[in-house]
Amino acid sequence: MLESLLQSVETWGELGAAGLLLLGVAFVVASLTFVPRPAISLVGGLAFGFAAVPVAFVGYTVGAVAAFLIARVLLRERVVSAVAARPKLRAIMQAIDAEGWRLVGLIRIASPIPGSATSYLTGVTGIGLWPYTAATVVGSAPQILTFVSLGAMGHLMLDDPDVSRAHLAFLAAGIALLALAVWLVTRRARAVLATSLPPAGVPAAQSSPLSR
Repeated sequence: MLESLLQSVETWGELGAAGLLLLGVAFVVASLTFVPRPAISLVGGLAFGFAAVPVAFVGYTVGAVAAFLIARVLLRERVVSAVAARPKLRAIMQAIDAEGWRLVGLIRIASPIPGSATSYLTGVTGIGLWPYTAATVVGSAPQILTFVSLGAMGHLMLDDPDVSRAHLAFLAAGIALLALAVWLVTRRARAVLATSLPPAGVPAAQSSPLSR
């Protein structure tokens, strides 16, 4: 099964520019349908190497913005109704209203809830589109870079079985340093979120240390 999956990914990578376009579409769909960001990032790196990085950023951002606008324009009442029955989500929404883009960026990094849920939830808050978009790009960057890089190393090994061990070791060391940096940033973001998100039912402005 694994061999068949790798063959499918390799075939996808051989599509060139058309394959990259399909990858971008896949990221958009993933952003709308709760497909985990790490999984699609890893597959993208495995199929296209580091060429998948800009496609991943554009595709994920377009999908996240689409989910935001769908929630704000088309599904506002449905999302608000769903949030009203979930104290944790209501508390996060209150905190986003109080903190704006800063909290969105932290949530994207530390992922206390799925990325797609964050997009839909944020769409019914008071945050503006451009601050939301900027926070999404910055907050999603560590995870996208890490998993695309891991996939890219696999792509290199599949594409050139004779690649030197020194080259692989250098690349692995760089990815390990990136992963360590992401882990440290994520750990810090989770610590800040733990003190920034209010208890359910408590207005964010009363409990968050980051309030404006």
